[in-house]
Amino acid sequence: MPELDGYEVAVRIRKFRSRSWPLIIAMTASSDDDVWDKCLQIGINGVIQKPVVLKGISYELRRVLANKVV
Repeated sequence: MPELDGYEVAVRIRKFRSRSWPLIIAMTASSDDDVWDKCLQIGINGVIQKPVVLKGISYELRRVLANKVV
């Protein structure tokens, strides 16, 4: 995205007042541990790291959905 990065998109989504916010899972090529901390701070629910492995996607989707507050 040339004008916005994923962090900014997540921040803008979270600014809307809504009864049901969407779950947001980020995908990153970064191996930096600070990425997960930054994602949590801005309201991202999960992170999938590249290279993408089907087992990793499945694990993170299940983890995020299990923690969903209804």
